[in-house]
Amino acid sequence: MKDLLFGGSGWLGHNIALDLTAKKIDLTIVTRGKKQTFLQEIEGIKVINADKEDEAAMAQIFTTAYSHVIDTVPTEQSIALIHKYATKIRHYIHCSSTGGYSPLPFIPCNETAPYKGFAYGTGWDQKRIVDNMVMQLFREQGFPATVIRPCYITGPGMMPMDNVGGRRPDFIADIIAEKTLDLPNDGKALLQPIHVKDLANSFYLSIVHPDTSIGQIYNICLSHAFSLNDYLALTASVFNKKLHINYMSVDSMLQKYGRTINETGLRFLAEHMCFSIEKAVRDLEYKPAYTPEEAVIETALWAAQVTNSK
Repeated sequence: MKDLLFGGSGWLGHNIALDLTAKKIDLTIVTRGKKQTFLQEIEGIKVINADKEDEAAMAQIFTTAYSHVIDTVPTEQSIALIHKYATKIRHYIHCSSTGGYSPLPFIPCNETAPYKGFAYGTGWDQKRIVDNMVMQLFREQGFPATVIRPCYITGPGMMPMDNVGGRRPDFIADIIAEKTLDLPNDGKALLQPIHVKDLANSFYLSIVHPDTSIGQIYNICLSHAFSLNDYLALTASVFNKKLHINYMSVDSMLQKYGRTINETGLRFLAEHMCFSIEKAVRDLEYKPAYTPEEAVIETALWAAQVTNSK
């Protein structure tokens, strides 16, 4: 059984690659070769350098029969080409995001909620488009698709979420320096992490549970959410520091920071991110290895180490 992974040299992708190969899956990675950060970690895994939106390249790739195809950053073109040329595929799984549910119609939100795409960001609308595309292919043509929707991804390899909805490298330094951090509204918006390794494992779980996972969408998060206040307090406690917060309206923060921050990121941070994982637990036997607290602590410590080493 041969499996194919698009985007295997990125942060999430290389974690999926390491997880699958550790489980003795015969894996090939497809990458354009533009991301170099994690290449050393996936050394030894078969790699094809190609653009998944290049039809000739995709036709050539699928002269080999792959049982399972995973795409970490799907596009309409890549889905169309996989559907056209991967004629012997048994399972297609791609990564989306819980962001498209926002603002949440109920808490905790589950997969029955409308997925409209976040009003302030085109990225989530694109995820809505590709999710709808594969689910329509499943319904109308039996395309064996599964969609994974992670929440806020944490873990070594990526900076933690900061107080303005980005991942700025100096966030942990500001925590350690006990600087006053501006935070949208009252800081009570909920944030729910997923550790990148638990997320990677969810793709494997989808593969080994095809009877339940094909044709389905899954929210993949850790066990519970906490408020932004608690998230920052936990991060500060890692370094035995006092937390100082200045609450501001979103519009006031946008006026203060201007183009130095991402408006979409800030507005999204001010919304609740709180999801049920009951469906994934039931269908995939999903059991996160990390608690939300452990994921936040590990990420903060990693970020501090990286920052100090520069």
